[in-house]
Amino acid sequence: MSALRVVLFSRHALRCSMSLSRHYAGLSATSNRFCRERTQPTQLFVQQAPARLYSKDNETPWTDVKYDELKALIKSGHVQLIDVREPEEIASTGLLPGAINIPLGRLHQALNYMSDQAFQNKYKRPQPKKWDNNILLYGQDFDSVRASAALELLHKWGFIKARHYIGGYAEWAAKQQS
Repeated sequence: MSALRVVLFSRHALRCSMSLSRHYAGLSATSNRFCRERTQPTQLFVQQAPARLYSKDNETPWTDVKYDELKALIKSGHVQLIDVREPEEIASTGLLPGAINIPLGRLHQALNYMSDQAFQNKYKRPQPKKWDNNILLYGQDFDSVRASAALELLHKWGFIKARHYIGGYAEWAAKQQS
């Protein structure tokens, strides 16, 4: 694991660092002198978590959802499925039950800039929030490059609980026929 350098420049950041220091042993509380003096930023070192956390079976990352789990999520109705393929691809294959299509190129605008009402009008679903733990992305094939890229982008934008269906539409269709 590597250390991540955090440089604090404001009173707000200092308050955050003091609050974090109570919860994480790796942080030390800083003195209040930095609230009065703005000449030197405070530097803290935080232990960084591993890039990919793994599930209980230690085979797949926690972000990868398999077919059986997806089927249970769809049945429960507690999932927001987002297909990141282009509309032309979907026209020839179709969508998973309850999924909406937001192509990878339009994902940023749809999730970060659209108002809740505009999203609701366009996609007929509530707009996902950053704290939602039921956002599930998928693409066409197994371990879709687009779905993986979309997952990384969502995590970067703060949707840290987002996951993706690793099998893609192709696996879903094949298992539904058998």
